[in-house]
Amino acid sequence: MASTATGTTADADFSGMGIYVDGRVKNELDDLLRTKNVTELTARDVHLISSMHYLDDQPMLKAAEFFGLEKRDGTDGDGGGGGGGENTASESDASSLHSKQPSSSPKTILDFGAGFAGDARCLASEFQDTCVTCVEVQRHIHDAAEAFTTMLGLKDTCLHQCVDVFEDDDGDGENIEDGAPRNKIKIKGAPFDALYSVLVILHVPKRDRLWSVLSANLKPGASIYIEDYFALAPLSDLDKKKLQEVVACPYLPSKETYVKTLVENGFENIEWETMTSKWVPFIETRLSQFRAPENTERNLRVHGAALTKELDVFYSTVHELFTNGSVGGVRIRAKKAKF
Repeated sequence: MASTATGTTADADFSGMGIYVDGRVKNELDDLLRTKNVTELTARDVHLISSMHYLDDQPMLKAAEFFGLEKRDGTDGDGGGGGGGENTASESDASSLHSKQPSSSPKTILDFGAGFAGDARCLASEFQDTCVTCVEVQRHIHDAAEAFTTMLGLKDTCLHQCVDVFEDDDGDGENIEDGAPRNKIKIKGAPFDALYSVLVILHVPKRDRLWSVLSANLKPGASIYIEDYFALAPLSDLDKKKLQEVVACPYLPSKETYVKTLVENGFENIEWETMTSKWVPFIETRLSQFRAPENTERNLRVHGAALTKELDVFYSTVHELFTNGSVGGVRIRAKKAKF
């Protein structure tokens, strides 16, 4: 998809990102099925091959804690998969913003830019009274994600929609112009109790429009959990080029601009946790392990030379951007204002 800089959720060019190629996930699934029968697979089995973010299951588990979800086995908080990580002071403060009392009706979560829905399926299968709606704009990824969900028998609690939230209400394919009404609900099942989005919003240039639409799809008082990139320092032309061409990130705001946009679109109690120092070791390890001789042989066997090269370019470019001091990572928890 070519970038047109109009602000739609389809603006970013993903063609250079090997991590987004659905063939990568199919290759990984085929390799998994060499040792395990499809009827034995669980959401956890396919989580890592279908998730595309950092710290494995930590974002999902931290979000579940913030949303007040309870594990199906009766436990609460970080657990399972080993990716929960440590609790910081800011995390304890953030968790106090929600109630952990179980609800009488399912809690509805909007997973915006769900990708292959690895997190969404785990949330839907591992937590009580939870229904996740996955919104994805790329049709081939939506189709692959939905196939995974059906294969795992989770289609009743993990729902899928392929939709560009910026399309107009007449459905004629035109985009909402700046200044047009933005308060109409676009997503089936809205308004939602919570919003979950990890390493997705970096792909959308027109943030004010995006947050206006997302806000319209949330209930008053809804919780939001976001992990995203932000600009730690002014970006060089080379940084911008690499972000756009390799990471499909056409625009990156500073912390101040990011928070201002959230406030202007009705969000409050904003907890900003800078994650750069926690992400960099993960990014470094990912690259070094990918290039390790034993893994190189495995990657060539599973993915072939062309896709292996694309993945290497992506992983190495992200490593460079995060280690040169220009790009940072953030975990955001906030609430939509009740009034």
